[in-house]
Amino acid sequence: MKYRNLGKTDISVSSIGIGAWQLGGPLVLDGVHDGHPDPGKANVIKLIRDLGELGVNFIDTAEQYSHGESERRVGAAIKADRDKWVVSTKFGHKVGEGNRRHIDTSPQSIMPALEDSLKRLQTDYVDVYNYHTIPDIAHLEESAKILQKAKDKGMIRALGISTTDTAIVRELIKRDMLDVVQYVSSILSPAKEMQGLIETNNLGGVSRGVMAGGCLSGRYFHTKLECKTGDRRSWGDEDYSRFNVFEQLIPEGMTMAQLACRFVLDQKASHTIILGAKNLKDYKSAIDAVHLESLDEKLKAELRTAAHDLGFD
Repeated sequence: MKYRNLGKTDISVSSIGIGAWQLGGPLVLDGVHDGHPDPGKANVIKLIRDLGELGVNFIDTAEQYSHGESERRVGAAIKADRDKWVVSTKFGHKVGEGNRRHIDTSPQSIMPALEDSLKRLQTDYVDVYNYHTIPDIAHLEESAKILQKAKDKGMIRALGISTTDTAIVRELIKRDMLDVVQYVSSILSPAKEMQGLIETNNLGGVSRGVMAGGCLSGRYFHTKLECKTGDRRSWGDEDYSRFNVFEQLIPEGMTMAQLACRFVLDQKASHTIILGAKNLKDYKSAIDAVHLESLDEKLKAELRTAAHDLGFD
């Protein structure tokens, strides 16, 4: 495994991290299910611990995921080796009454949310505490004081946000409220402006969406993805088979999923990639990609051209 610091922080993270959304079990939110079957608590705990043995040390979750069950399982898995793990969780976007979406980033919501997450995670601190949605700018000054106080108490090591919105990232930078950005980056969406902000301001960069909802996994180039109506994993009526144009660009000895990972790993603003895999085999494949050579510029250009021809910028 290879490790990099999250920007200006002293937090060292593995190049491949664990995305724990799908590990908490199914979630229905606003009448829409997320499509993930329950892998089972025991299997999740074993998977996380096995990945720890392989050198993975970064895991990302949220209070919303499976209505808190994701955090509970993460906590159970790492409690014996808490100091070996970098834990990232999110607040401001949770499951409310009747399984309805409840968004609250108000200053008064911060400490109760943090304390609840710490209880579920069975720890007294989180390494990265992220806004899970765009906060109200009018309340940022008050929120900054609360978050800084939590930092000073050792409850939070770094502040972050999960977003694709560069405008809010700029606002948080202005107020010195940002250490880490979790953002979407893939062959289809290289996120150049966000990368520029991360590099210029020496922020930590956590990349998600590397497989573009499965479009770049290679798994559905010739097999239809079966999703129920409203499945959050689905890109609607997307024809996944059209992404098989990337097949001809896969270097010898590499899979499509590894190519997708390597493309993002080569970005300076990507310090770790969080995957949504549910089994050890897929994670091992991604870990192998960490040790593959960087892609040459010709291949990167061909990948960008193919993405452009598919309608992505």
